[in-house]
Amino acid sequence: MALSTSAMRAEYSAYLCNKNDAATIIFLGRTPVRVLGLHVEAWSAAEAVLLAHGYGQASNVGSYNCRKISGSSRYSLHAYRCAVDVDAPQNWLQGRGSTMDWSRAKLTREQVRHVEKIRLNNGEQAFRNGYVFRNPDPMHFQISASRAAFVSGVNWVTVDGTAPPPPPPTGGTTMFCEYKDGMTGGNTTPERMEVVKSWQTKLIALGQDTGGVDGKYGDKSKNAIIAVVPGSNGLQIAGVESGSIDVALGLLGPGAKLHQHDEFALAVHAHEVTVSGSLKGTTD
Repeated sequence: MALSTSAMRAEYSAYLCNKNDAATIIFLGRTPVRVLGLHVEAWSAAEAVLLAHGYGQASNVGSYNCRKISGSSRYSLHAYRCAVDVDAPQNWLQGRGSTMDWSRAKLTREQVRHVEKIRLNNGEQAFRNGYVFRNPDPMHFQISASRAAFVSGVNWVTVDGTAPPPPPPTGGTTMFCEYKDGMTGGNTTPERMEVVKSWQTKLIALGQDTGGVDGKYGDKSKNAIIAVVPGSNGLQIAGVESGSIDVALGLLGPGAKLHQHDEFALAVHAHEVTVSGSLKGTTD
């Protein structure tokens, strides 16, 4: 059962018009697309479904915007980082009270239906599309499940047209991490602290002790990453940037892209991932 827009506002009230758990992704070839870190894996699944079913790259994608719904005193879910608009010119808002006319949209009903089939591991529906609104709005995809549901992760079996991620290895885990350019200490920037907070939130949900969600990358956070990274047998990270850690933590699903400015060689094998490169001057 998908949460209504009103229920979503209550569930995600802590994220209204602020940077709590803020994350930036590439979606259908467009960036920056601003969402919640908690939802990054789900947006990756939605992108994988749309690409698998022939949508292709988008000409524009709208995301976070601290605004109210036009003609209303209520905030749009864009203000909570819980909604994305895909190709507004082609998938435009249709008239008040009108019946959805798919012949006027680039998106097809089947493509939207496949996105709405995506489920989280607790069974909740991950997305709703705005074609069901009183004013049909097919460009609009919004999150439709609780925070707890997203902590359980995406059920990749429900992601039509894509293969589920491989299971983690049964062997031991070894990992070496060297963090450069101010991930710790006095050079830590507010942006990097937000990235670290998103890691800490995920790690705590996985039962690890990070010493809190404070944005400070210390020994507890590092050891928590080492403990939970799936498929990390032989994983070596040197000068890691946010997108690469997200991949290592499993926050991004199959087919997910690194951030636009990541310049890493990424080789993925059945039970081995090697990430190498140097930290750039900024992070998302």
